Amino acid sequence: MKSSPLNTRSTRFILVLAGLLIFSCILATSFLFGESILSSLSSPSGCSGVSEHIPVFPDPSEKLKELQDPDFTPRLFDEAVKYEPLLNTPGTQVHMGFYSAKGNHGSLLRLIDSINDGSYQNGTQNRAIWAQGVDGYFPYPSWQQIMNEHWYERSKAENGTVMIFGKPYQDPHPVTFEQADAIWAAYSTRFAEMAELISKATGKPVKVWCYVEGAKPTRIFYNYEFQVLKKLEEKGIVEVYFAKTQQSEWDNPADWMNGTVNVPIHAP
Repeated sequence: MKSSPLNTRSTRFILVLAGLLIFSCILATSFLFGESILSSLSSPSGCSGVSEHIPVFPDPSEKLKELQDPDFTPRLFDEAVKYEPLLNTPGTQVHMGFYSAKGNHGSLLRLIDSINDGSYQNGTQNRAIWAQGVDGYFPYPSWQQIMNEHWYERSKAENGTVMIFGKPYQDPHPVTFEQADAIWAAYSTRFAEMAELISKATGKPVKVWCYVEGAKPTRIFYNYEFQVLKKLEEKGIVEVYFAKTQQSEWDNPADWMNGTVNVPIHAP
């Protein structure tokens, strides 16, 4: 028995209607859950997302108290490990990078990428990190947070108004340059201290690469990070290298001065 043309048209209509209904459900789901799905893809499990572009204005004294707490160092280490578990794996050769002064930021970023791109060499897994994150692309949540707090910009406020990305904001907590400097110094100190936790976890001294050509002896690197590295070097926890030029390559020993005794300038 053949189906009538009317029945065939009805069946097609029902199928089309069902297809449209399914498509609508998929579209609605993407709107409802798309943001959370994208968020889960953009950061590792356990790393809380931090807004990248919304300024926040915490009290500088409270922020300094948070960063001066010794527990901040293991917290930062945990954030790094959630992105890169190899930092907490025996046998990994971890490299930490530091920079100061104009022109050295790009040099350090190039070195970090170079190490991570060719991470497995001579049977050893190499991973490079810096104060901002585990590489040039994934910042620690704590770093992103402190960037969102715009400490140096806030220290330049006029009559309580601070300009951030060309937009004026009212800052409820006035910030001095000295406070901004102290906050960044505390964060930098905690990052440098992280080398001890990494060395303990991997069983290897951390290799530290410093691009500090032109750095002032009164700024954060020499006053804080260098002081931590010098103490850790004495314990055999780190091996410190200073770039001779901004073009120094990590795999060319001739490009580096070894040890804190060979620091490029007289450090305090």
